[in-house]
Amino acid sequence: MASIEQRLAVFGKLPLRAQLVTITSSKANAVLSKNQDYIACLEQIHAECLAAATPEQKSIYDKAKELLRE
Repeated sequence: MASIEQRLAVFGKLPLRAQLVTITSSKANAVLSKNQDYIACLEQIHAECLAAATPEQKSIYDKAKELLRE
């Protein structure tokens, strides 16, 4: 089984949309939602990736985010 560090490293390589879905599903998961440190790490990595994203990547991400809200 992969360590937390390995999982977070792989998470950072995912597209922004996949990161968003992973965070959302982790928060909804009865087991994972109890690990607030893990959720916080996911959110931190996601924020860093979003800050480094190109305008095109951000546009695709914003569209995906809107779809999740519906």
